[in-house]
This record gives sequence, C-alpha cells and structure tokens, in this order.
Amino acid sequence: MIRSIKKMSIRALALPVLLTVAGGVSAAKKNEPALDGRVLAAMKKATTFLVEKVSYRGGYLWNYAPDFSRVWGELEAKPTMMWIEPPGTPAMGHLFLDAYHATGDEYYYRAAEKAAEALIWAQLPCGGWAYMADFAGEASLRDWYKRVYDGYRWPAQEHSHYYGNATFDDGGTVQAGELLLRMYLERNDPKFRPALEKFIDFVLESQYPIGGWPQRYPLRHDFPEGPDKEDYSSFITINDGVHTNNIHFLIECYHTLGEQRVLEPISRAMTCILALQGGKPQAGWGLQHKLDVDYTPAHARPFEPAGYASHGTAEMIEDLMSFYRLTGNSKFLARIPDAFEFLETIAIPESEYHWFEERRLPKRPGQILCPTFVEVGTNKGLYLHRTEGDIRTGKYYVDYDRENLIDHYSSVRTIDLARLKKEYEELLNVPAEELTKNSPLKSTTPVTLPKYYSRWNSGEPTEENVRAIVAALDGKDYWPGKLPGVSSEYVGFGPDRLPDEVISMWSYIRNMTTLIGYHEKQKK
Repeated sequence: MIRSIKKMSIRALALPVLLTVAGGVSAAKKNEPALDGRVLAAMKKATTFLVEKVSYRGGYLWNYAPDFSRVWGELEAKPTMMWIEPPGTPAMGHLFLDAYHATGDEYYYRAAEKAAEALIWAQLPCGGWAYMADFAGEASLRDWYKRVYDGYRWPAQEHSHYYGNATFDDGGTVQAGELLLRMYLERNDPKFRPALEKFIDFVLESQYPIGGWPQRYPLRHDFPEGPDKEDYSSFITINDGVHTNNIHFLIECYHTLGEQRVLEPISRAMTCILALQGGKPQAGWGLQHKLDVDYTPAHARPFEPAGYASHGTAEMIEDLMSFYRLTGNSKFLARIPDAFEFLETIAIPESEYHWFEERRLPKRPGQILCPTFVEVGTNKGLYLHRTEGDIRTGKYYVDYDRENLIDHYSSVRTIDLARLKKEYEELLNVPAEELTKNSPLKSTTPVTLPKYYSRWNSGEPTEENVRAIVAALDGKDYWPGKLPGVSSEYVGFGPDRLPDEVISMWSYIRNMTTLIGYHEKQKK
C-alpha cells in the first residue's frame, strides 16, 4: 500500500488551507504575461489529453503505458477499471476543480463533474468505496483479484482477497466523499446530494460507540491472516489517517451543510483517542486497537504486528493538539507529556543508526529515530522480515533482530519530537479563547471550504520550476513519470518488459498544483 500520499491534517481545520503559492515569484514575473499564457496553455493541453484520451468513463487509474497496452493502479489493472485510492479518480476530480477555481475555464469543471459522476457509479450500496472499481462488473473485478494473486509474488493482503465492502484505508473513500461535497457546494447541484447524503450516513453508521472506525465496513471477519490471527479489518483503525480524515470530513459537513447530527459523533471520535492511549510507560497508540476491555493494540497485515507504533503516536499527538485548538478543552493536552516520554524511551541511540537505511535517519536537530512498532509490555523494538518464496510458500515474521529487514515497509521511523514539543509549549502559552476564535466548531458565521484542495506541490512556483514544467510538454501530451516500486516490483499480469516511462497521474497532479500556484500569484 502506498504510504507517500499526504494525509488530511486536522491541524488545518481552524483556518482555511490554500494551495502553496508562497515565495519564489519575483516582481519581474508579474510583467511577463507570455509565461503565464504558456502556463495556461500547458495546463489545458495536459488536461485535455487525460480527459479525452486517457480517462475511461470519467474514471482514472494511476499510470498508463504510453501506447495504453498496460495500465496500473497500485498494482497492474484492467483498462475498464478506475482507482479510488489517491492519486486516482477523486484526486483527479479535486485537481480539476482546483484548476477551475484558478482559471474560470468551464472545461475543468466539466472534467471534475465527470470524475464525480464516475464515483457515484462506483459508490457501493453501503455508501462508501473500495480501493478500485471496474466498469466491466463484479465478475471482472473478482477476476482481477485472482490475476493479482497468481501474477504477483507478494501482493498485499488487501489485494489478495475480495471483501466486497468499502474501506477507509489510504483516504480514498473520504476523498471521494469530499469531492461530492465540493461539487454539491460549487453550484448547489442537486444531482450530487443523494450520493453525498449516502456517504455521510455511511461514516456515521460505521462509527463504533467508543468513537472509532473500522478499516472496512460493513464489518467482515472472514479473512484472518493466519490460524492464530483475526481478520484485522474490523479493528479500530487510526492507520493512514482513518480517524483523522473522518473527523475532518464530519467537521466540513457541519460548517458547510449545517449538519447538526455530526456534532456528537465528532466529539465521540475526539474522546476516543484519549481512551486508546496506553498507560505509562507505554503511553502511545497502536495503528489498530481491538474492541476488548483495554482496547489493546492489534495486528494488521502480516508485516504489521500488534504493538505500539511510533509514527501513529506522533500523529495522535498532532490530533490532540488540533482537538484543543478546535474546542479549548484542556483534557486533550493532559497526557501529551506521557506520550513524549514514551517516544523518548523507545528512541534508538544514534550509535546504532548504522543498522538502518540512510533515507530513514534523522536529518534535522531534534528529530529522533524510533522502531515503527514496539512490543506491548516491554517496549522492545519489533523488526520486520520475510522468508524466501512467495505469498503461497513464504511468510512474514517479526522478531527483535535488525538484520535482513524487508524494504517495502520500514521497520523504523523518523519522529520530529522537537517540533511536537515546541508546538505543545506554544499551545500552553496562548489563552484557549484566542486559539479557538476561528474554530469551525465554535464559529457563529458560515465557514466556506478552502478554494484549493490539492496539496501535493513539488515546491514553490519559481520561474525556473514553472519553465521546466511547461517545457516538459514540448512534443508530449503528458508529463511522464515512473512506475512506483509496488507496481513494478514483479511482472504482474504478463512477462512483457515494463515501460521506462508512463502517463502518470501523480506527475500531472504535482505539476498542475505548481502551475496553479504560479497562475494564482500572477493575479495578485
């Protein structure tokens, strides 16, 4: 599962979040309409190609061979499929709507409308979405799961079994629901309201009484990862922003639609994080928690053991500080120092960094390196391994040994502890009334959604960067990209050589956000 997609941050809820356009735009560029004209032409050229030549019935995958002989979502896909998980159809729809806001060009609105209509087609009866959908029907989708199992040596568990239900994982479902919300609010178009209401109902219905959410819903218990394990998809899930994103969406519904029924579920979800925190000396959080009396940290996929998670703990610290900004209730700050102490306790000494990959090591003062998972009861680091073979003949296992680690899921994480502590101290020194004055939960005036949604910017929209992006379309209709490792690790559906470059939705979104940022700056 791709982990590089940016998650929605509740830290941003108290104030509007705009597309990154800060810095780097010189005064000279304001006097260069020719470059801005080339920017607009490049945006339209790349978008027209994707809408008219790449999209299938308004839906998008992640990558396409230039001759369209092969296509990929997170794994190799069928041409009749579309991907929900970012950077698939919802992400593309959001980008199109951002481009419409930047330019006023109706073409972009129609492109966003087509993407939203594709998502309405793919919406499951329960109200949510799976990782992907297939316009050829359920039989074709089931066949895809079989082909993945047969064609990939180690497909992830979520791609090894056809659940038939919706998933909150990796933000695809919430991103789809947010696109429907944005499209409805844009012109009060009633055709989007039934699917939007259906999704709001799904989020509320799937919430547990304690306030958390499962990874998948309706609940299923039929695919345990082994004889001594449970099907993890029903556990309370904070991994990959599930908890964070759902709260964010409900708050958006409250301050844009006036949905009073979401207020109590929001409060319950916030308080749930307090209930899930472990006691000292393990005052952290797991990525999943069981629904037992202690809300014990739970396992997920074979390489995700039951344990307290360092990066999950850092995310929950962020959330608790955000909850305080939204509510002014000091209960959300009370046990953050315990969580800091937990992270300091499990930090790996710098003298032992040589065990791990360079790219995972701390790069700035105040950052620490921690095991991704530590054992419940001992705080010993748990390290992730895999035997030879494949999904049928091999297995994943976890122990205390730092040798021969798997490389597709990191056994260690860099935590910016100094930044978290600084932010916490700053909160203590500002009156709660001041912090909450712009909270959408306390505002007495209507709050609108931000103008821009996409936040995958590759950097400041400098003239040099913008010129390079525009020039990259010379002689091409698309910005090329590379297949990510999860797509290209194994042969997939056939023995043919994988393409050196692909038509990449990730490249499109990244470059378009930069160009939109540049164009926005020219209007000021």
